[in-house]
Amino acid sequence: MHNGAVGADDLLLEAEVPEIGNVPSAKDVAENILAWAKKHRMLQKSPVDEAIESDEVDKNFIPQRMFSQAAVQEVFRRRSINLVGYSEPEGKVVIFTHGKLTASDQKLVPFSFKGVEIEYIQGGIAQVKGDAPPPRVTPYTYEGGAVRCGSSIYPVNCRGAGTFGALVRDAAGDLYGLTNNHVGGACNLAAPGLPILCPGSLDANEDAIDPFTIGRHARLLPINDGIPENVDIALNCDTAIFKISDPTRVSSFQGKHRDTPALVVEPVSGMSVEKIGRTTGLTTGKIIAASATPLPVSYKIPEYGITKTVFFNDVYIVVGENGTPFSRAGDSGSLVMGYSASGQRASVGLVFAGDEARGLSFILPLPDLLSRLGVTLVSGHNVP
Repeated sequence: MHNGAVGADDLLLEAEVPEIGNVPSAKDVAENILAWAKKHRMLQKSPVDEAIESDEVDKNFIPQRMFSQAAVQEVFRRRSINLVGYSEPEGKVVIFTHGKLTASDQKLVPFSFKGVEIEYIQGGIAQVKGDAPPPRVTPYTYEGGAVRCGSSIYPVNCRGAGTFGALVRDAAGDLYGLTNNHVGGACNLAAPGLPILCPGSLDANEDAIDPFTIGRHARLLPINDGIPENVDIALNCDTAIFKISDPTRVSSFQGKHRDTPALVVEPVSGMSVEKIGRTTGLTTGKIIAASATPLPVSYKIPEYGITKTVFFNDVYIVVGENGTPFSRAGDSGSLVMGYSASGQRASVGLVFAGDEARGLSFILPLPDLLSRLGVTLVSGHNVP
C-alpha cells in the first residue's frame, strides 16, 4: 500500500495531462486504467480480461508519462494486474496486483491522477471453495432453544458447512433463512424442499447439538458460468433462501453479538463493517473498493462436483482489521453489517467469496438481493 502522499513529480506529470473538464470520478479513472491495461497486456492471464472492452480507453485519462513509460509498463508486466477497484467517497482507485510491488517498483508507478489517489494491494483473485476448514469458534449459537444467525448450515445430502446469514420474510408472511446459493442452493442443483441441516454435516460431531432440519430449500438466484458475451451475467447473484420449518427454533440475533439491524442500506467504500460467520465468528473490516469491472469468481466445490468461473456485477471488496481475514471458507452466507450515513447500524451485504491468501473478502449488496427475492429483512425475532 501507499500512504497517498503526492510528490512534486506527480504534480508535474498531472499538469501535463490534457484538460478534460471537471475532475474525473474514481470509477472513470479505474475503468480507463483497466482498458489501458488490457490493451497493453498488463493483466494477469485470467477471466477478468473477458470483462473489459479495450476500445473503452480514453487517451485523455491516461497520463502518458505516468503510465506509458517503458519502465512503468515493465513493472505492470512483471507484477500483473488482477483487478481494479474504486472508492468514490475517498476519491481513490485500488489496483490489485498479482505480484507484490517492491520499493523500486513504487518509485516508478503513479500514485495519483488528476486528484484521484491510486493505491496498490497484492491480491484480488476471488474464489469460492468447498472443504471448509475447522471453525475457530463454536460453529453455531444455540440458546433458549433457538439457533441464531451466523450458525453452520448445509444441505442434508452433502458433507460441508456454510453460514445462515439472516432471517427474511415474504409478502405472505412466511419466514425464511438467507444464505448463498452455493451453500443452501447447492450451486443451482438443490431441489425445492431439500432439507437444510443445522449444524451442517461437517460440524455434526460428538460435541455438537443434534442436527435438525432448520428449513427446506425454497428459491435461489443463479450462478451461471460463461463469459459476459455469452451469458447474461446481470442474473448472477449467489443467494438462496430456505423456508424455516419451525419459527420458534430460530432467532434473528447475530451469534452472541447483537440483533440483525432492521435498516438496510447500500454498502459504501470506506465503510467499517462486521460479520458473524461459521468459521471465524465475529470479525471486523473495511470496504476498500467496488470492482470497476464484472468480477470473475472461481468456483471449486468438490461436494457438488462444481468447477467453473462465474461473473458478477456490483461486488465490493473488504479487508479485515489488523491483518486478520474478514472471512474464510465456511463463512459464506454471512450477513455484513455496517452503518448508515446518519450513523445507524445497518445491514449492507452478504459474504460470498474470498482471496484467503491475501485476506480479502468479496460481498454482494444486500438491497439488490432482497429486492430480487421479494423479501424483507427480519429483526426482533426470538431475541434475548
